[in-house]
Amino acid sequence: MTKKKKTEPESDAILIKRHGNRRLYNTETKSYVNYEDLAEIVRDGYDIRVVDSKTNEDVTKAVLIQVILEEEKRDSSVLPTDFLFQVLRSQEGSMQDFFRNHLSASFEAYMKTKEEFDNRFRSILEMAISAPHMMEKLIPGAEVMREVLTGTPDKDKEKE
Repeated sequence: MTKKKKTEPESDAILIKRHGNRRLYNTETKSYVNYEDLAEIVRDGYDIRVVDSKTNEDVTKAVLIQVILEEEKRDSSVLPTDFLFQVLRSQEGSMQDFFRNHLSASFEAYMKTKEEFDNRFRSILEMAISAPHMMEKLIPGAEVMREVLTGTPDKDKEKE
């Protein structure tokens, strides 16, 4: 399936038509999809735009919320219960502002930080395996990590 990667203009999103019977039709692949398929498309980094097939009304938000609900049903909890209570109890415009501006930016920053940490940690592990003696000089306790990772004790220490 050829999909369009996430880009700025919403017109580049994959168009999904929701029919009266709530069936979802991917206009790009010319096939019906379910909520699980939509979750996979979004996880793969593609935007979708869902419109009602009769009125052409944009129903993307409602469908994305339904996708999240379906994920929750499969016990892959995304939203904590306490958070959901807070959302329902808050009837102020500040909650809308929070969702529009802060939540999205905070989550994006978290994902970037997590990715950077994962990359750095992976690099350190690769360096520790390829050049263990150099790492032992730079990082106190690295010899223990080398033993754990490789399963072999330091030969220089055995001689002592």
